[in-house]
Amino acid sequence: MFPSAMKLLSSFSGPRVVKPLCLVIWLLLGWAWTAPAEQVKLDSLQVSGHTYRNVTILGFNTTDAYFTHEGGMANVKLRYLDPKLQKRFNYDPAAAAEAEKQQAAADARYSASVAENMVAQAQQAALAAQKQKAVVASQDSLTDPVSDQSLLGKPAPAIKGEKWLGEKPELNDKWVLVAFWASWSTPCRKYLPELDRLQKKFAGKLAVIGVTSESEAEIENMIEPKIEFASVLDPKGELRAAVGVTSIPYVMLVDREGIVRYQGHPAAITDKHVEGMLAKAAE
Repeated sequence: MFPSAMKLLSSFSGPRVVKPLCLVIWLLLGWAWTAPAEQVKLDSLQVSGHTYRNVTILGFNTTDAYFTHEGGMANVKLRYLDPKLQKRFNYDPAAAAEAEKQQAAADARYSASVAENMVAQAQQAALAAQKQKAVVASQDSLTDPVSDQSLLGKPAPAIKGEKWLGEKPELNDKWVLVAFWASWSTPCRKYLPELDRLQKKFAGKLAVIGVTSESEAEIENMIEPKIEFASVLDPKGELRAAVGVTSIPYVMLVDREGIVRYQGHPAAITDKHVEGMLAKAAE
């Protein structure tokens, strides 16, 4: 299920009221939703010390049952129901535990993404304020300041990690495009084919290297798109921290001498950009 919808519905540790809009979202997403062959109506439903009256079961999935009652709408975990109702809703404890495990993992990834975006937005706001001050200051100056934390024009950190997925590429006398990505990130997955294309078009001159903090199993479980460039696992985020990555996708372009020529969003790395860089270097 999508994390945004999961956050609307939150994680369920017991019975709670679900607003109609949230229930509609759940139904539209269709996460393992099953409607009863015939409506199940109950005079009352007792769950964890709470009593619901005039209950109509709308549907259920692996972990929860959803219903209306005289007070509105609600959902309950199947594990809290009477054994007879559990059987009626095909409750499978093992399947429910696995589903909740997957939900928790998706929640964790979503929370990490939200936190990362908040940090990125705060940094962008601070950078915007800094740039505004620089604009005022540069009116009486021939040069503009660059952040001390920027790697532009500086030697790139060593490209290494815990493990290479596939054969470690030969980087001598090549430009290197280091791409920080994650399999759960939709924007990242959209850019992977473009990175593959750049690798093929500028073969022999440009090496694309992916860097991810995910596990090898998570990368292997990604069905599509398949990546054709080398990737290195950076589970502790050491390379990510050294580069100063604040959000993903993020790339760093390094010339043949190991000097950083660009860092930021991959949208700026176009064919024209790369061709210009390579042509200038060849002069």
